[in-house]
Order: sequence, then C-alpha cells, then structure tokens
Amino acid sequence: MVGPRVFTLEEANELIPFFEESFEEIDDFRERMKAVKVKLNALEMIWGLEINDSDCPDRQEGLALIDQLKELQEKVGKIIEQFAEEGATVKDVQGGLADVYSVREGRLVFLCWKRGEEAFEAWHHVDEGFADRQEL
Repeated sequence: MVGPRVFTLEEANELIPFFEESFEEIDDFRERMKAVKVKLNALEMIWGLEINDSDCPDRQEGLALIDQLKELQEKVGKIIEQFAEEGATVKDVQGGLADVYSVREGRLVFLCWKRGEEAFEAWHHVDEGFADRQEL
C-alpha cells in the first residue's frame, strides 16, 4: 500500500500556481452557482411545490437550473479531485486553503498554504488545523 505523497518545501511551492489558478476557477463556478440558485429560489417562491407539476409553465426552466447547478458542482468537485491527484488536500474552498504532506523533525506534518501567500509559510501537525499553524 502506497502512502500519501510527501513534499519538500520546494516541491510544495511549485504547486502554488496550480493552487491559485484552481481556486480562481472554483470562485468563478461558485459565483455562477449563486446566480443559478437565485433564479431557482425565485421560481420556487413563485410556484412552491407546484414547480414539480408537469403542467407548471416554469417546470422545464426549473429542471434546467437544477441541471446547471449539478454541472457546476461537478466541475468544482473535479478541481478538488485534481488537487488530490497532485497530492494536496483542499481544506477550505471559500478561503482558498490547501495542505500537502511533508516531514518536519522526523514527523509527518502538513505544510499549510492560504490563498495570497507567495510561498508556503506555515505548517501544522496532521491532527491539527489552520488555527494551529506555525511559521516555517
């Protein structure tokens, strides 16, 4: 059984352009999801449960919006899968937070990156989170 990919600081820093680009894509998809949800909520406010009736004039539009929402969610999911394929874990989609495994003082730890940082600046133990970040 193969364990997680373990990065040196230099290897981890090479991922930052991918992180930045990916979180920008996620932001775009999230904004589009918000717009779709607003439209869907408006239809649901107008029609209530009748939106599901086959004779509702806005039923098809509602179904199309649901399909759009699912498609956008799948796109975000695929980007998160790409992080995993690169050996990274997304910890916060909205805030742009990702971790990669590394070794520090002989222990497996997470190098922790937050959107906007030009390089990995912090780490934390694998059983801790962002609040426990320590400077490198």
